[in-house]
Amino acid sequence: MPAGIVSQYGFLYQKYIFIKMVLDNIGMDKFFVYEGTEDIDIPEIERITPLSVSNITYIQVKSGNVSRDCWFRILGNFLLNNDNYSTYRVILEKALSFAIDDNDIIDEVCKYFEEGETKRSTSIANKVFRKCVEGKEKNFRKCVQQIIPKISSDVISFEELEKDILKSFKSVYCSDITMYEMAKECRCERFVECICSKIDEAIKKKKSYTLRYQDFVGIIQRSSSEISDQKYTIDVSEMRKRKKPEVERIMKTNDRRDVRQLRLVNPEGGFLALELVNELLYRDFRDVFLSDESTLISNIEEIAHSNYEYVVHSSLDGLKSNPYQIFKRTVDKEIPLSIVDNSPIYRHGCYVFLTSDEADEDKQISWG
Repeated sequence: MPAGIVSQYGFLYQKYIFIKMVLDNIGMDKFFVYEGTEDIDIPEIERITPLSVSNITYIQVKSGNVSRDCWFRILGNFLLNNDNYSTYRVILEKALSFAIDDNDIIDEVCKYFEEGETKRSTSIANKVFRKCVEGKEKNFRKCVQQIIPKISSDVISFEELEKDILKSFKSVYCSDITMYEMAKECRCERFVECICSKIDEAIKKKKSYTLRYQDFVGIIQRSSSEISDQKYTIDVSEMRKRKKPEVERIMKTNDRRDVRQLRLVNPEGGFLALELVNELLYRDFRDVFLSDESTLISNIEEIAHSNYEYVVHSSLDGLKSNPYQIFKRTVDKEIPLSIVDNSPIYRHGCYVFLTSDEADEDKQISWG
């Protein structure tokens, strides 16, 4: 796997761990820092004197396999921030292949940092040497032995991580959604997207990202107002970016009926891409609100099909209309999509979906 992909995967894993830590530990007396002193810092605010911090949980996050050298650097970070008021956690995607309290490992740790004098001044090994080893050689092993019991570790795969986030979020922040189970998942996705987006914004400015309780509440309120049993709102610009790779893949094939139908209307790539994105956005909406208990989607598509039939059979030129004319007249006809934003995106998407192989046979339409 390319190194760049591995690196990006590691950052994604770290973001999701950050989100899990937020959901598991949120409270008015805590705030959460992404890429602060460690990968993730969770300072606790002193209740009596709100401007002071009484305790900090330092968390190191590692995806993939962790070598001994990598473990030494993790431990080095903790040694640099060692005090009586902090706690230390390591969250791993895969379990360590060695015991951190084994005497042989401790011997290697001590040797690694005792040789830190010869390493670059910016390296963790050199920093630990200057702060913890130099002039304190006799006590350094004791220092290592004292911090190791203070380090807790957890192993969680990315798949388990995603499940935990969804389970925690649904159990607390989706009680108002009673009709559509998929709406809960979409609200959780929106919550995750909001936090990841804020992390990315901070990184662009070369800053750490700090999430406080009031920030968290704001994100919850936003995601709750956007997705419910009665409403479905998304960030269209963000979703277009996410759908772009899928659209590019779809455009390379001619196996799909909806693609062939759109090419009859206009074979130009920009048109195809735009209408396929609209269709994918409608499909997402459809997946959320399609259920045995609801006739919402069925009614929407029945009206869309009736609009198409009206266009085809009421035009004076009738069958002489070309595919573009039929398409244009059809997509201009309104569909009652009050549950989503009043825009042509979902309307176009619904009509294009009805040209697909997945559409109900009695509602399937054609542009030509």
